[in-house]
Amino acid sequence: MNKKIKTVTPRKESNENRSVRKERVEQQIDPQAIEQEPSESIWLKCTKGWIPYVIIAAMGFGLYANTFHHQFALDDDIIICKNEYVLKGIGGMGDIMTKDVFDSYYKSMNLTAQLAGGRYRPFSVATYAVEQEFIGTLPDGLKQDSWDLNKNKSKDASEDVTGEGLFTDRDFKVKGTELRHIDNVLLYILGVSMIYLFLSRFFFKENKFLALLTSLLFLAHPLHSEVVANMKSRDEILSLTFMALTLYCSFVYVESKNKMHILWACVCYFIALLSKEYGVSLLLLVPMGLYVYYKKMNFSDIIMLMGGLVVTFGIYYSIRSGVVLDIGSSSVQDSELLNNPYLLATEAQASATKVFMNLKYFILLMYPYAMSSDYSYNVIPYQEYTDISVILSILLLIGSSAGFFIALKKRSWLAFPIAFALAHLFLVNNMFFNIGATMGERLVYHTSLGTCMLMVYGAYYFFTRVLKQNGNLAAMIIVPIIVLYSVKTIARNPAWKNDYTLTMTDVNTYPNSIMLNGNACNRLIEMSEFPKNAALEKKFLDSASNYGRKALQLHPGYVTTYMNMGLIKFKINDVDSAASYWDNVIRLFPTHPNVPQIRQTLRAGYYSRADAMLKAQRADQALVYLLKAYKYTPDDPKLNYDIGNYYMMLQNVAKAREFWTNGLRTSPSDPNLNNALRSIQGR
Repeated sequence: MNKKIKTVTPRKESNENRSVRKERVEQQIDPQAIEQEPSESIWLKCTKGWIPYVIIAAMGFGLYANTFHHQFALDDDIIICKNEYVLKGIGGMGDIMTKDVFDSYYKSMNLTAQLAGGRYRPFSVATYAVEQEFIGTLPDGLKQDSWDLNKNKSKDASEDVTGEGLFTDRDFKVKGTELRHIDNVLLYILGVSMIYLFLSRFFFKENKFLALLTSLLFLAHPLHSEVVANMKSRDEILSLTFMALTLYCSFVYVESKNKMHILWACVCYFIALLSKEYGVSLLLLVPMGLYVYYKKMNFSDIIMLMGGLVVTFGIYYSIRSGVVLDIGSSSVQDSELLNNPYLLATEAQASATKVFMNLKYFILLMYPYAMSSDYSYNVIPYQEYTDISVILSILLLIGSSAGFFIALKKRSWLAFPIAFALAHLFLVNNMFFNIGATMGERLVYHTSLGTCMLMVYGAYYFFTRVLKQNGNLAAMIIVPIIVLYSVKTIARNPAWKNDYTLTMTDVNTYPNSIMLNGNACNRLIEMSEFPKNAALEKKFLDSASNYGRKALQLHPGYVTTYMNMGLIKFKINDVDSAASYWDNVIRLFPTHPNVPQIRQTLRAGYYSRADAMLKAQRADQALVYLLKAYKYTPDDPKLNYDIGNYYMMLQNVAKAREFWTNGLRTSPSDPNLNNALRSIQGR
């Protein structure tokens, strides 16, 4: 639409002013050059002052208000709820800043590092510790009686936070999650606001409405449900937020030449790196973005800026290198199917499947349909290079890479969103770095920003270049997509309420997932224990057993499921079957912290069977059960004494002496064992 031109008296313009004006004109790119609507335009009003930020905030709360009362799910438990450093609150900051993010979990499970490269993301973990100060700290860690907040050893109704009626450490874990979920939404809104700030100030400077459309499209994207509704994924939010601020400060520096902006860029960059490793991409994206935006800029103009960012990265890397729990080689990770989803694939299949993942990500970014918290083996079957899906993925990568280089050669701004999408995709698609997972929705949080920019520009291009209409009509395409994305996001959020809702929702979507089947088994066992489900206990256990058997069919080395299947069998008094499953736990993971409890549980189970046989006057069968118990607790003095007594009932003195003597090796002063041996001296 043409703007009304007002005639003014020409003024003499200095050569310096003409040079500045010429530079600004040369900086303008297609989205910026579009003529603005008249002042009464609704589109222009949406970008005035604080209005865009109010729109972002209102929409953000509207999308994610249904997560405020959620509990914890997925990795929230190991990263936050029972992280000994987080539970100390501010007092745990020293450990948080100087240890691998999984250090507390590895210690609790008697594990060494399991993920190549380690994980150093202390900034987001530090925010959980700050929240813990308001929730209530546990300097000595999580205990079984942590639910007893007033320490009166009485099960007060107010202490049953989950409403399960069980009074377990889960009640303390759930306590305070409301605060954490609200904070996640607030930080997400802040992050999107920073994205808008950057885009509206630079790439969409002359048409801020396109910046707002991009920000709202990003805000509504359903794939971000995992990032916002899952407390643990705060590292993604903080990473992108401070990356956007780093870009903003870097661009402002080039315009102002104020060295304070270099300092702020370095501070934001350091925090971005401490949030998640994605920040490394800015060492390429910052100079490339400046190169395509400022047409007259030379790299000599940003030597000081890039020097500061490189030094900042060097400081971060030196700290990280001394902290992370690296496994030294990929042998540990590669030997476990849950950490290495390509373990059973041929080299060609593994490579082809990794290529295919790029197409899978692209489809989800455009059309987020069958969403899941898990894409591990066997959600996505192994691919071959002859598969049409792999060929399409190769063409997609070639086309997007070619588009980037063509745009870069022309110094077109489009090189930036393409590079932003590809750079972060290549960090997580396993083609260059083994991330220990097939794929994940949260992993393309950064990539989605680049794709949202391209989607909005595509709509703009369609109206301005194809239809020769005003570019703001792009809203006719983008707004309906935002609405559809919003509906999908709001509908997806309830699945993230807790582990049970998440698992049971996603296992129906991807029934061949090892992880989801194993988790479903665990969740259903938990549900069977709720007092309110007492009448349905057998139904829950039967269903849990079905999921457990399927998980073990898919992955015969799944330790957690062997443990859960043993528990199911023990609950229904099938001790021999429980022992069979738990033997696999002991074989596969002998240092698991639950192994001592497993041994004691089986001992108690077989003792109970032995007592029943004795009451039935079947001493020989009672001895069989005691010997089974002996397999798991051979050093138990009482068990050795009782077995000896049973052998005496069967008039086998030699065997009785053998077990009584064995009992004295661990308990030499035991009076029962000493008296028993004295009673058979000379025999």
